[in-house]
Amino acid sequence: MAIDKKYYINTGGDGVLEDTTEDDVRALVADLKNASKLVIHLHGGLVSKSSALKTAERLQPFYEQAGVHPVFMVWESGLLESVRNNLGEINKEEIFRILVKKVMQYAVGKLKDLAGGKASGQLALPNDITVAKEFKNREEEKEPFENIKASPALQDLNDAERKKFEDSLAADPDFQKELQAIVHGAVSANEKKETSKGITVVHRKSSKTLMSPGVVDELVAEHKEKDGKGVLAVARAVAKAGKILWSVIHRYREGRDHGLYATVVEEIFREFYIANIGAAVWGFMKTDTADTFENFGGQPARGGWFFIQELGQLLKGGHTLEVSVVGHSCGCVYASNLLRHLDWARRNGSHPLPKDFRLKNLIFLAPACSFSQFDGVLSLHRQSPLFDHFRLFALKDELESGYWEVPVVYPRSLLYLVSGALEKDGEKSAYDLPLVGMERYFTAAAVYQQPEVKRLRQFLSEASNRRAEVWSEEDRGAGLASDVIEHSGFDETDDRRKTMVSVQHILQNGW
Repeated sequence: MAIDKKYYINTGGDGVLEDTTEDDVRALVADLKNASKLVIHLHGGLVSKSSALKTAERLQPFYEQAGVHPVFMVWESGLLESVRNNLGEINKEEIFRILVKKVMQYAVGKLKDLAGGKASGQLALPNDITVAKEFKNREEEKEPFENIKASPALQDLNDAERKKFEDSLAADPDFQKELQAIVHGAVSANEKKETSKGITVVHRKSSKTLMSPGVVDELVAEHKEKDGKGVLAVARAVAKAGKILWSVIHRYREGRDHGLYATVVEEIFREFYIANIGAAVWGFMKTDTADTFENFGGQPARGGWFFIQELGQLLKGGHTLEVSVVGHSCGCVYASNLLRHLDWARRNGSHPLPKDFRLKNLIFLAPACSFSQFDGVLSLHRQSPLFDHFRLFALKDELESGYWEVPVVYPRSLLYLVSGALEKDGEKSAYDLPLVGMERYFTAAAVYQQPEVKRLRQFLSEASNRRAEVWSEEDRGAGLASDVIEHSGFDETDDRRKTMVSVQHILQNGW
């Protein structure tokens, strides 16, 4: 049986109400007159709308057992489906496979180099047979060159080493063949324009590659420049590959690699495939979680601000309601935007939300929000508290880095992929962007010295006996247990359910 509308609010693009009317929201809030506790549940970005509704249907009685009335914000997402589909198709491209093997080969040579770099650019490389065997390990979900470690004397890739790599790649007949097929396919194809959320993207209709349109355009432009001269246009592609190898080594020097194979794949994605690996979907999802609180009072009504407005009317009328928020994955990005809106509403003289309103509990499950975003929320919280208690449930790094989110292609969790390739640092693609739900940014304090990272570590350390953090798998008693082993499992209520039992305990019994 479908979940009743009094338990969920559905929004579409830009956070506008969709399949939920203003009257539905008013009726939902009116029903809260019979409740003393409310939990706003914000699901993650992995699921489709239908899956989100099924999750809400499953969690509704679970929350009610704790004496809490749940409201589920159901919004457009489906990131994991997009990522798995596209990465699977990219993995079928021979040019991708060539790049992965060639970059790994030279990276291994550089990482093991004890001479500190040579002017000749010569490195002791594993042979092609060894590289092919390691690459084949992916089929058994074993990482290629899994145990490779960097030399203590590791230096950045020097010009001679980079030139050796680029010359080798440029001379590779298989690389030339695949690149030429991509260029010829793009030149002969018709352009296809697609518009989404007001952004028009021109795609070259070709079955040869999922490389970013801008990259294909560069390759086509170079081909046209050299056309008729008998010279294959490889310079731009080779230069990009050289940049990838340099970035892999540099990340190792910084201590910000994600393991050799994962780092190589991330850098190839960022340089060649960024438009088609899910980065756009991730960006749209995040934007929607902010847009749902924009254009306050305007039409069409947006689900986020309209719900908080109606909730404010209920509380202004004298009803006492303890409000908590539970966010999972990208739902924590949503939660951060919600908290900013609550702070604005409290300070806005015309908003019905009481000026002393704050959440009872803020609970993050494997949060995909960046340290930077949550640091902005904590800045507001320090000025005027937005919540009484905060708890973080997330995976230990050995679990986060211990399974293949995309089989055969990517050997880390979704958060690793978001951090390593999907996120942005300003306008540019980011690498190893610190996310609140990843243990590495808390334990590797010497590496991650960004002010916002240090402030959040300090904020969590202020909680007595580390009661703000639960790193799965661990069990420190009621409200402090989690047995999740994968990113998508934090809202499970069946086999591995300790996290949600802990959430249930917090909402029912307090801290």
